[in-house]
Amino acid sequence: MKKVFQLIFGDARNIASVAASVALAWAVAQWLPAASGWTLAAALIAAAFWQAA
Repeated sequence: MKKVFQLIFGDARNIASVAASVALAWAVAQWLPAASGWTLAAALIAAAFWQAA
């Protein structure tokens, strides 16, 4: 569990990417609730690639 918190709250870039991913998933859920989970997963994967670069 410590690793999960460190991944999410490690630095400002982590917090921003997780917040943006959740906000995007919430926005998608307003129109297509069934797609919000896939959107969240895709956004978090994209954020991980962005942070690795």
